[in-house]
Amino acid sequence: MIVTKKSFKSAFNSKGFDNYLMLLKELVRFDSEVPDAVKEQILHDAIWHAADMEQLQSGYIGSQIKRLEADYLAQASKKYYLITAVSITGIKSKRLIKTPKSVIAISRYFPKKFKQSYDFQQVHMMYPKINQKCYSWVTIEVSARCEHAATELALEQLDYWRGIFNIFFNRNYTRTSFGKPAPINKITKYPYHSLHMENGDKASPFYWFDPNFSYEASSLDVFKSYESAKSFYIKLSSDIEGCGSRNFFTEILNRYCVSLDTANMNSSFLAMWSLLESLTFTGKENYDVTIARTLILFKDKFHLRLELDILRMKRNMAIHNGQQFEEAEKYAYLLMNIIHEYLFFLVGAISKSNSIEQLKSALDLPPDRAKLLKARQELGDEIEKLDLLESLIKIDG
Repeated sequence: MIVTKKSFKSAFNSKGFDNYLMLLKELVRFDSEVPDAVKEQILHDAIWHAADMEQLQSGYIGSQIKRLEADYLAQASKKYYLITAVSITGIKSKRLIKTPKSVIAISRYFPKKFKQSYDFQQVHMMYPKINQKCYSWVTIEVSARCEHAATELALEQLDYWRGIFNIFFNRNYTRTSFGKPAPINKITKYPYHSLHMENGDKASPFYWFDPNFSYEASSLDVFKSYESAKSFYIKLSSDIEGCGSRNFFTEILNRYCVSLDTANMNSSFLAMWSLLESLTFTGKENYDVTIARTLILFKDKFHLRLELDILRMKRNMAIHNGQQFEEAEKYAYLLMNIIHEYLFFLVGAISKSNSIEQLKSALDLPPDRAKLLKARQELGDEIEKLDLLESLIKIDG
């Protein structure tokens, strides 16, 4: 097959071309403000332009990528509104939530401004079994350079809020399902997302959908619990802002949501373990580091170590042997509740640390009072030696 592109005269043999684009995308370091869809467009335009100019070599393509990226970043931001829904009921009046980069409005009624341009028929055709009474409508206001950036940002901010609210409702909870389980998250996303301009018109002919959507998701009545959940959200969000690691925790909360939105408990369990590795800054170190840094927080270290060793064994079995296991739901809940406590601990720990490296070193110290006292005494002796040396001689430099 021959691959062509509108507005360019060159053509490529498709054999291997998609792989080339994929590898090039991984090698190019784009600014974090450039969304994935724009990255793809920039790469395509740079390659075809280089081919038209008979300059199909890395240096020229690289310069074109940087030029196109700079053009994109120079664009002014404008307001966009993403229309979706979440699986809660009991909202008697419109609720406003502020996240770091958006304003979210939740209502039992569809927002009037966007009613004429929203494609209700398309939603019904794609998801005929969906029960709208199980959802509340959500409008997410963001500022972005383009529709792709707006959608990415809106969904990111929705999952920031949803992550904290789900922690409130998921915390210290467990269950055993008979038959196909529902997703663990109490608040799940509507499967269809539509982007609009400030005047109500659609911002794009495209729509976005949730690949993790499950009809097994249940609806949560928040009539009596919303205010408590909101207070929890405000407190944790404020603590995250105060610790100076907003981007880190935004990614953690987004991954938390994705992990627990699926009805596949094996997937939830594996994603939860990966999340624990990120929270403990394990990186390329082995699982002993993950377990040791997790244990630092808990008093009953003997019992928790046994649990974590079993969880690690189950994780390895699922990864290396591709095996599914019946207890996945139970283990996912067990791991989730460990993650909740560690996340709260980490927000405070980061705020007290000078750097992540300092915190990692502190977490690797032995959580034993006698050993820490001995280390403190040895350090004091070394400091005394340094003070003595400086008092005896003049130190050059």
